[in-house]
Amino acid sequence: MSLKFFIKIFSHILIWCIVLLVPVYIMSREGTFDSRPYMSYLTQLSIFALLFYVNYLYLIDKLLFHKQFLTYICVNIVLIAMLVGIQAMVMDVIFTSAYDGTPPPMEERGGRGGGPRRHKPPFGMRIFTDYLLIVFVIGLSVAIKMTARWYRDSINYEKVKSTQLEADLRNLRSQLNPHFLFNTLNNIYSLIMIDQPKAQDSVHRLSNLLRYVLYDNDRKFVPIDKELEFTRNYIDLMKLRISSNVHLNVVIENKGSKDMVASLMFMTLIENAFKHGLSTHKDSFIDIKILVEKEKGVLCTVENSVSISEANIEVRNSGIGLANLTKRLELIYPQNHELIVERRSESFFVLLRIDFPVK
Repeated sequence: MSLKFFIKIFSHILIWCIVLLVPVYIMSREGTFDSRPYMSYLTQLSIFALLFYVNYLYLIDKLLFHKQFLTYICVNIVLIAMLVGIQAMVMDVIFTSAYDGTPPPMEERGGRGGGPRRHKPPFGMRIFTDYLLIVFVIGLSVAIKMTARWYRDSINYEKVKSTQLEADLRNLRSQLNPHFLFNTLNNIYSLIMIDQPKAQDSVHRLSNLLRYVLYDNDRKFVPIDKELEFTRNYIDLMKLRISSNVHLNVVIENKGSKDMVASLMFMTLIENAFKHGLSTHKDSFIDIKILVEKEKGVLCTVENSVSISEANIEVRNSGIGLANLTKRLELIYPQNHELIVERRSESFFVLLRIDFPVK
C-alpha cells in the first residue's frame, strides 16, 4: 500500500479520535460525568459517520459520478429515513430511562420539592436539527470526494498534456527536417549546371546544416548562439541562388545572451521569404532582422516583396512550415510568444517575439 493511503487512514483515525474524546473532556470538567448525554452524542455521531462513509466509499462513486442523480437521491432519502427513525427511538430510550433500570432522580423528574424538570428535546425539533446536520454531512462527503477527484484528474491531465506535447514536437520535427532537406537540395540542384564550385561549397554548407539538424538539434532547446549560427549558414546557402535584382538585408545580433531557445524557430520564416520574395523579372527585396537581448528574449522580423502572381496568396496558405511554426510556438511558448503575420500592399511581413523565462 502507498504512503498516501496510510496518510489518509491516519488522518481519518485522528479526526475521529478528536471528535470522540473532546466531548468527554468537556463533560467531565466539573468532576462528574453523565453518560446519557454522551450516549446520545455517540448515537447521533454513529448515524452521521454511517451516512458519510456509505456516500464517500460507495454511493458517490457508483451513482453520483455515473450521473444517476435521481437514484442517488432516492437511495439517500431511504437511508436517511431509516437511520433517523432508529436514532429517534434510541434517543427516546436514553432520555426516558434511568440508570440501571431505576427511575431518574427527583431533581431530574421534577415534582414536589424538586427543581425544574429536564425535558428531552421536542421530537419535531430533533428531526429538523438532525436533517440539517445530515444534509451537511452528505454535502461534506460529496465535496471531499469531488475535490479529491478534481485533484487527481488535474494531475492526470497534466501528465497527458506533457506526453502529448512531446509527441507533437517529435511529429513536427519529423515533418520539418525532410521539408528543409527537400528545399535545400532543390537549391543545390539549380547550381550544379551554373556554377560547380558554388555547388560544391553548397554541399559542404549543407553537410554542416544537416549535422546540426540531425545531432545538435535533437534536444528540445539549444543555445541561442548555435541557433543563430545555423540561421546565418542557412541564409548564406540560400543567397547562392538569388539574382542581382534581389536586395537582401540581413542583421543578426546577439547582445550577450546565453539563453536557450527552441531549435529551428527562424528557418521557416526565412524559407518563406526566399520562396515568395524572389522575382526573376523585377526588383524584389528580403529584409531579415534577428535581435537577441540578454535575459529578455528574441525579436525576429522578416519582410519580403510579393510578386504580382502571388498577390492573392492568403496568410494562412503560406506553406506547411508556417502552420507548423505556429503550432510549435503554442506548444513550447504558450504564454511567452507573439507571432504577427501581415499581408501588406506590396510585401509580406512577419514578426516573431519570444520571451525568455524569468530566472
